[in-house]
Amino acid sequence: MGEWSSSIPDYILYKISNEKTVDQPTIVFVGTYMHARIGRIAKWVKRSSDYDVHLVCGKTGFLNKLSNDTFDETQLFRNSWHLKRLLKKYDSSNVIVHCFGPPHLAAYEVMQTEMLSKKVFDYQDLMITNFGFEAPFPYMKKELEKEEFILNKAQLIVNHSLELQVAKKNYASIPGKKLYFPNYADNDFFIDRSLNERNEIHIVYAGSVYSKFRNSDYFGGSQLHWLIHKLNNQGIHFHIYPAPTNVGANLVDYEEMNNQLQYFHLHAPLKQDELSKALSKYDFGVLPFFDRLTKVYPQKRRYSTTLKLLNYAEAGIPVIMSEDLVFQHHLGNKVGVAIKTTWEEFDQLKSKIEGLDLAEIRARIQQNRAQYSIEENIHRLLTAYQDL
Repeated sequence: MGEWSSSIPDYILYKISNEKTVDQPTIVFVGTYMHARIGRIAKWVKRSSDYDVHLVCGKTGFLNKLSNDTFDETQLFRNSWHLKRLLKKYDSSNVIVHCFGPPHLAAYEVMQTEMLSKKVFDYQDLMITNFGFEAPFPYMKKELEKEEFILNKAQLIVNHSLELQVAKKNYASIPGKKLYFPNYADNDFFIDRSLNERNEIHIVYAGSVYSKFRNSDYFGGSQLHWLIHKLNNQGIHFHIYPAPTNVGANLVDYEEMNNQLQYFHLHAPLKQDELSKALSKYDFGVLPFFDRLTKVYPQKRRYSTTLKLLNYAEAGIPVIMSEDLVFQHHLGNKVGVAIKTTWEEFDQLKSKIEGLDLAEIRARIQQNRAQYSIEENIHRLLTAYQDL
């Protein structure tokens, strides 16, 4: 969305409006771009409590494929003054503002708004873990300033990875309460499938990909050309479902490979409630993020996590994971999906796969994922809300 420019009509409306505040206990989720994690959390908050749930999101950052029909009210803002006006109605002790990022513009606005009495920050990932303070792009440096301000103002930080540990070492102070609330499997999307009866191997990836023209220092981890060619050379089918946020320019390379390579298949993006059924058709998921592919600091891969790990668990399929993804491997072991893999093993992946007992692995996933689910753990977030 970039930095919002001032809008004279919205500024005037902000100054003269007298919004009626909400009376019903409400959780309002506020962010610049929609995150799939937020829709999942909101659904279980509503299902497990008496809260109404609202969404306030940037107009150009909202995607239906990342949301759902949970929200009692959805409002899309055009610019910062429009957002400020929408926030007026939440000037109530019955409201908890659960903001999310990155990007951090909306969360930054929330933390600066004094009339909001209960403020939560939920990060998908943190900018500080990418390059520390040596951010190579001007927008990243601005995001770092906002990120530090947000982390210091939030009364509760909902963290689903260990990236907050890096922030604690780099930022002066993070005084608010912390709740470790990782991505959990969504019980609504559980698929129980028997093994596919076929001789060929099918691996699937769901998430963001980037074309070669993008800066490899930052985007190299998700430029998957190397993996496509390695698997194609081994006669392993590889399927990619791009993230709904992927723009067309980032898919040009993949469309060409889809037409040229026998074993590579590019599919259309899917909504969260469609994804697990599609993924369950395949034998393995993959998280192929290695240190050597990017100049983003290794701490990002050591401490971060991703929702796709749980998407694979919901589909009931194991995940071939880079050995560099330390925290994600820990979570994957809890759910029973993790197959740690070195860079060299991707050259002979078929031989590694042939030594696995897939029936036993799938049974373990189906046994473990219910305990590591949102339904079983949403009470922890609700308790944290009540303690604000």
